Amino acid sequence: MDVYAELGIRTLINAVGPATRLGGLALSDEVIEAMRAAGSRNVRMDELQEAAGAEIAALIGAPAAYVTNGAAAALSLATAVCLAGDRPAAIDNLPVVSGPRRRVIIHRAHRDPYDHAVTAVGAELVEIGYPSSTRPDELARELDERVAAVLWRPGRGGDHLGIAEVSELAHRAGVPVLVDAALDVPPLDRLAALFDGGADLVAISGGKVFRGPQTAGILCGRPDLIGAVALHHQDMDIRPQTWQRSEVTGSNLERGRHGIGRGMKVGREQIIGLLVAVRAFVRDPDAHRRHGREELAAIRAALAADPRCVVRDEYDHHLDVPVIEIDLSRSGLPTDEVVRELDRGAPRIHVGEDLAWRNVLVVNPMGLGVGDGAALAARLIEVLDNGGATADDAADKAAEGSEAGR
Repeated sequence: MDVYAELGIRTLINAVGPATRLGGLALSDEVIEAMRAAGSRNVRMDELQEAAGAEIAALIGAPAAYVTNGAAAALSLATAVCLAGDRPAAIDNLPVVSGPRRRVIIHRAHRDPYDHAVTAVGAELVEIGYPSSTRPDELARELDERVAAVLWRPGRGGDHLGIAEVSELAHRAGVPVLVDAALDVPPLDRLAALFDGGADLVAISGGKVFRGPQTAGILCGRPDLIGAVALHHQDMDIRPQTWQRSEVTGSNLERGRHGIGRGMKVGREQIIGLLVAVRAFVRDPDAHRRHGREELAAIRAALAADPRCVVRDEYDHHLDVPVIEIDLSRSGLPTDEVVRELDRGAPRIHVGEDLAWRNVLVVNPMGLGVGDGAALAARLIEVLDNGGATADDAADKAAEGSEAGR
């Protein structure tokens, strides 16, 4: 049964990578089967979070971990914990912050559309530094009694403060450091470096390099802070007179009401699917890289003799994966039109278009299936041969010209 065909939706070749707008990456049979099994029975969600979080933390080398509904939700929940901790009244009041600590400091160069995940729960962002550089004193002078956290993002260009310097200054003022590593972990040695540098909480995507469910993420870090996440997140419709302590850890969530993270709930099938995906990644971190390299090689081979395509080997340092750039400057065609034509044709193809403004398409192999690389190259050559128009478009134009000549 093709559920997409039943809905009239065309599937596509994903050369963008783990993009949410394309549904992320394909799930392995192992993950799908684990999710099916998890969805067929019920458990207490607090106990599942405790047990799965403990194993995930051990697998990735984190002090503690909690499964979230994606990395953005991890940022929101981390911020909520920094704003309200485990105080029931303060948790109930968010996004109205109880107390003076409502500011989150961020490098100006680290601003990002995902900052909404931080401000949505009641935090106020305070920028420091400039796009090209940030100085220690610019952070130090903002670290007062109004600051709840410092938000830091890796891999941003410029002369900015590293995680160790940020953590030293923040901890001196009693302020935790939150790291948005959605794109940057795995590899796991980067996570270790963040914790060695003093990070208190790290938000990670579960649907990118880990290849878990697209809607899963991980918040990991200090056990005391991770321990408070459930109070902001889980179903608190609990009758105190009958609620039993967790059989996994003995903890008791019988406090407060539904927190601000209630709308970010994560299903049992997501938690188990992510756990199985992390197990598979740790077992063989290079498994998907090998396939990706083969698909990129097929594209390079198919385009090597076409002078309209200049192919360059590059590297996506955030996702830690080799990519190729296809420069179409010599084709004489508007690159945006090529992108649109790849989407309109068969097979339907989506490519990375971040560099389309300078006539370059980017191919990330993480979402490519077997044979997708060759199919992409063949379709690109077809589009270029047709001058950017499909065969149907060309036929329509020819017919219009014939009609006009009568």
